[in-house]
Amino acid sequence: MLVVHDDGDSLDLLTRLFEASNFEVVTAVTGFRAQAHLEGDRRIDVVVAPWDFDHAVGADVYRWVLQRRYDLRDQFVFLAAEVPPEFDRVVAGRCLAVSMLRPNEVVRIAHAIFRRAESLELMRDAAFSELDGGKPTLLIADDEPVLLMVMGDLFAEAGFTVTKVESGNAAIARMDLEDFDAIVADWQMDDGSGADLYRWLASRKPWLAERLVFLSGAESEDAGTVAPGRPMFRKGQDSSALITVLQQIVREVRGEQQRE
Repeated sequence: MLVVHDDGDSLDLLTRLFEASNFEVVTAVTGFRAQAHLEGDRRIDVVVAPWDFDHAVGADVYRWVLQRRYDLRDQFVFLAAEVPPEFDRVVAGRCLAVSMLRPNEVVRIAHAIFRRAESLELMRDAAFSELDGGKPTLLIADDEPVLLMVMGDLFAEAGFTVTKVESGNAAIARMDLEDFDAIVADWQMDDGSGADLYRWLASRKPWLAERLVFLSGAESEDAGTVAPGRPMFRKGQDSSALITVLQQIVREVRGEQQRE
């Protein structure tokens, strides 16, 4: 568990509360420190953070997660006596807010999130290997040939049928002819950027824009404006989380196709 709070006394109280409930706890006082934990190698199953009018650190961390650790978007418990107006719009019903005056309820919800995540992981692994329609198709666009080759091998081992292109414009040309179950694109490419690719998809094939995941070698301040809500992963980090997000996208795509 990652516990985030910008008040030291509250952080100590929460740490003792969750350690007494058999959670292994890591802590962060700032959003930047929380991001460092979430980008590290240690597995995080649940995030507890405040999000109210006096403590906005939870909002900052959650918005960052929507861009960088999309797989954790359902695994937050927010601490708030009264949530700000933007809470429901950003969280979209994925997570709950609970008052710190109800510590037993906070712990109960955290345990429920952990059990749900554990069950879903087992179900996803089983379901992905038995998808209707054969192997899922994946398009990768990156202008670094070595990284493109490595990613192609990684995703092929994960069960995808992989198509590789070396620019955003090449990806556009390919998707003008066919659809893919999931798409991974570098945000910063010279011959058609990730932003260019997203804008083209949003105007020409909006259903594919919802299947797009970005990679970046550096922070991209404009990503949240150009492609709001689309996950973005730092290159070379947390490939298992990236694969999990792609599996989620594929399951949603195949589920919609079956309903049609």
